[in-house]
Order: sequence, then C-alpha cells, then structure tokens
Amino acid sequence: MLNKLLKYDLKYMIKNMAIFYILSIFFSITTRILFNMEQSVIISIIGQISVGCMFSMIASTLINTMMRSWVRFRDSLYKDESYLTHTLPVTKNELYNSKFIQTLTFFFISFAVILISLFIAYYSNENWLAITNYIKTITTGLNMSTLFFVTIAIIIIFLEVFNAIQCGFLGIILGHKMNNGKTGYSVLFGFIIYLLAQSLILGLVFIYGIFDSTVMELFKTTTINIDVKAFKTLAIVSSLLYIIIIFTMSILCKKELSKGVNVE
Repeated sequence: MLNKLLKYDLKYMIKNMAIFYILSIFFSITTRILFNMEQSVIISIIGQISVGCMFSMIASTLINTMMRSWVRFRDSLYKDESYLTHTLPVTKNELYNSKFIQTLTFFFISFAVILISLFIAYYSNENWLAITNYIKTITTGLNMSTLFFVTIAIIIIFLEVFNAIQCGFLGIILGHKMNNGKTGYSVLFGFIIYLLAQSLILGLVFIYGIFDSTVMELFKTTTINIDVKAFKTLAIVSSLLYIIIIFTMSILCKKELSKGVNVE
C-alpha cells in the first residue's frame, strides 16, 4: 500500500513541479544560445532577460519543492482529500513515510535540475577552470581536499533545507491540533521548531567541543585562521547531527499523527 500511496504523491508533485523543471532547462538553453551569439544591444538585453528568467525558475524550483511538499502534506491529511486518505487501509506511519520519501525524491530531482540548468547555461572549459581554480585556492589555503570541501558543502546545504521541510511537517501536525487559526499556528510552530532544531545542533556541537579541544577552539577564536582538522570534524559532526535530528523528528511526527487527526 505504501507503493500506491507514493505513486499518487509522486504524480501530484511531478504535475506541479514539471513546469518549473521545463522552464529552468528552457531558459538555460536560451541563455546558452544568446550568450554565444554576436552581442548586439538587443541580443545582450534579451540574453540578460533570459538569465533573469533562468535564475527565477531555479529559485522557484527550490521554493516550490518546499511549498508543494507542505501543501501536499496538509491537503492529503487535513483537507478535503483527507476524507479519502483516512479511509484507506494504511497506517499513519505509512502515510508519513510516503510524504517523507516523496519529499526526499523531489528534493534530489530539484537539485539535479538546478545543477543541469547551470551547467547548460555556463559550462565552458574557461568557466570550469575558473571555478575549479577558485575552489582550489580556498581548499589549498585551508590545506583541505577539494573533493571533501565540495561534497561536505553540498551535503550540509541539502540536510539544512530538508530539515527545514520536515520542521514544516511537524509544524503542520501541531498546528492542526488547534481549534482555530490552524494555518497560522502551523507556520508559527514550524518556525519555532526550526529554531529549536538549529539551537539543538549548535548546542550538541558545543557539547562535543567539550571533549574535543580543536572544535571548542572554533567557538573561542576571533581570527580567520581555521584549524583544518577542527573544520573537518565540525562539518562531519554537524552532518551526522542533522541526519539524527531528521530521523528523530520523523519518529516524533509519526507519534503525533498516531494520536489522531482533526480533519477540517
């Protein structure tokens, strides 16, 4: 039954997100074409418009992945659609797992579309060398592997945004336990939970620093000279903490859902 639930969730998301994916790719192609044409005044203006549209679609892709995940979660569990959802022979855990997997899937897809769009619009040997040289300048100064730096940066950004989405899920669950102003309470609770999650990660990192002086030094130092070992440790520990919090929060969401749902 989880597979069937996931199929409908994925169909909903692709129906709403496909336009942003298509437009992101489309404007990246037009940007590439226009930038490779002879730059008259008109072509230059149209090219800049195309660039603006591309970045607008890229931003919309990321924002709508978050917004549509929240809307889908709310509508299927609390709005008109929920009357059918809650008659299905599925557990609350399966309902939540479907939304969790759907969000994770489209988050990966959206990241891929954004990277592909940027690649189409800007890739060239010169641009690639400029980017890699810039990153190498940073990593060489930090005495750090370029692969590690890029990988951990992408992972932390991914976990940070996905954590925010799941904070929204818990906010929606708690907000719809209220008698009035459910949407407002959902936003408020989601924001508070997000702040608490960020504070918890910072607090746990600080506690870890008590046992690792190199990490604790990052809390004390006022200079820009960063201990490479401490930075690596901090990045890895932060990533692991994000993963733990994401899965702990998913358990909490399931527990709250199992207590019952007040359908509007």
